[in-house]
Amino acid sequence: MARFLPVSNGRLFVAFDEHHRIHELTYPHVGKENHAGPSGFRNGLLVDGAFRWITAGDLVSHRYKNRSMTGQVVFAWKTPREMELVFEDWVDLDCDVFFRNVTVRNRESAALPVTLFFHQDFLIQYSDFGDTAVYLPEADALLHYKDERYFLVALADNGHGQGRMHSFACGKRHGNQEGTWKDAEDGVLSGNPIAQGAVDSIFSVCLRVEPGSEVSFTVMTVCGTSRERVFEVLERVRRKGPDESRRQSEGFWNFWIDSHGLPLAMLSEKARSLYEKSLLLLRTHWDSNGAVVAAIDSESLSFSRDTYAYLWPRDAAMMAYALDIAGFGDFTRKFYGLLPSLLSPQGFLHHKYHPSLSIGSSWHPSGTAGAPLYPIQIDETALPIWALYEHFDRYRDLDTLRPVYHHFVLPAAQFLSGFRDHLTGLPLPSYDLWEERAGVGTHSAASVYAGLLAASRFAEGFGDARSREEFAEAARQVRQGILKHLFDPETGVFLRALVLSPEGNLVADPTPDSSIAALFQFGVLGPQDERMIRTMDWLERMLWVPGPIGGMARYENDYYYRQDVHVPGNPWVISTLWLLQWKILTSSSPARDKDVRRMVDWVVEKGGTSGMLPEQVHPLTGARLSVSPLAWSHAEWVIAVSMLAKGESAVPHPWDDPL
Repeated sequence: MARFLPVSNGRLFVAFDEHHRIHELTYPHVGKENHAGPSGFRNGLLVDGAFRWITAGDLVSHRYKNRSMTGQVVFAWKTPREMELVFEDWVDLDCDVFFRNVTVRNRESAALPVTLFFHQDFLIQYSDFGDTAVYLPEADALLHYKDERYFLVALADNGHGQGRMHSFACGKRHGNQEGTWKDAEDGVLSGNPIAQGAVDSIFSVCLRVEPGSEVSFTVMTVCGTSRERVFEVLERVRRKGPDESRRQSEGFWNFWIDSHGLPLAMLSEKARSLYEKSLLLLRTHWDSNGAVVAAIDSESLSFSRDTYAYLWPRDAAMMAYALDIAGFGDFTRKFYGLLPSLLSPQGFLHHKYHPSLSIGSSWHPSGTAGAPLYPIQIDETALPIWALYEHFDRYRDLDTLRPVYHHFVLPAAQFLSGFRDHLTGLPLPSYDLWEERAGVGTHSAASVYAGLLAASRFAEGFGDARSREEFAEAARQVRQGILKHLFDPETGVFLRALVLSPEGNLVADPTPDSSIAALFQFGVLGPQDERMIRTMDWLERMLWVPGPIGGMARYENDYYYRQDVHVPGNPWVISTLWLLQWKILTSSSPARDKDVRRMVDWVVEKGGTSGMLPEQVHPLTGARLSVSPLAWSHAEWVIAVSMLAKGESAVPHPWDDPL
């Protein structure tokens, strides 16, 4: 499973598979309502009577162009003619239009006649029921629509005389009818002007490319909520022109990245490039309403009939924190501002939310035998408080955040303070960050400590002495509980969790788990603490994947997408980055440290030429597994690079607090 080079403007999101077929087209929210069918939008080529679908086997390179959110993908062929095909893809900053500039380069000494085919496989609002595809001669455009979703596909005349479709077809893809893409394989389209139900469409563009030259044209996909709207936008962007749209887009993204540059001289060019791509990747997963989605990769539907295209408060907090420390606090305020609207009446944040901010799907039972009281992961309430305070500590935007303090921080921290076992001081059972086990996890408890400490600092700043004392004391008790009940004095390392048994008892779970790194990340223990040093050494020893692929497994005997029983688990990018952050924090000269450099190179390699970091990789081949790109992976990379660039920890140091 992998998606490449996503482009977005905060409403319209487009991403591609390894063949550069459009596989994700979400609108009007980033990650919500994928309107692309399961087979993707195919691209075809007819040269000298020979037809072929363009596939990854023809791909030469794929990357973001010029440090901007313009994807550039190059295909090349030697036969039947020597030629190159270049796609440049972007989304307009202001209008909900996806642009695809296509360039054909003739590498031969004879003229090249070529026909290109572009297939649309819209699955509007997740369903092929009741869609319509129609050719509109007055606009020379294909329109797909249903209900309040309209998608108009047309050519832009960019001054090269390639402003009209050569042929087209609308057809069925149901039962024994495979769709109009089959119609293209003989090189001749039927010209059928309309179809309804389960439909697709295709059109062609005929070119003649002179020897040693190139010809370009641009395809536009205009998105809107009414027929009138898409035609209004079509006229606007045709007047504006694709070249102007691209210049504006590339100029803006270059300006955006440069606006808060870090000193990155200690990094290789590839590592610096991955850092900049990570900033863009985080931005693409941000909806204009402030919702932040974890990943947009619909291939995960085949695994669970659900996707990662949700706002997990934990993932979102880490993404916001990463952009905050990179200098983009003006942008992250949107996420913090919506937190009060997500809070439950009890004071906690739910498992996950749709990008439209309604409560998302879940698999967590609650209130029954052997289950927690609430179907929550407690870190998803705690970490947004922590990230919010870290944001405030950097940007001091008091007027903006004051309502968030009163309507989110106070009730959420009051919930965290009360949702504890007052004998141990630890949080009551909830689900762990991996969403698998009920109990009291070390990562969860460390998150609650950080969240309560942040809330006490907020309360102090707002002159709320009673709340400051309550939250500070609760944080102190949580920390004491971690050190007393989640530390194993016999082994000298920390437990993963106290797991909730079917009988309702808490049982020690000593499994090596990379998430125990939360103890230093969220300030429970300092980098010089012997217990922390022993624990991190133990985790590296137990979870580093042997062999040439390397990387850190999530935890011992991880079953999720398990590929080989002879390793502790698949290497995870975030787990490896947590170890990298520890190495940076504890090295006297991290930029010259061999272990640090080795892990930096590991992460860069897993990003590949496109710079898309997956959730995990195959332990024997290094191939991407699960979703890719995963925004959390990119967030942890930004955090690690920021630590290197600043020559100090980018994580807070509450262990210095006189708590």
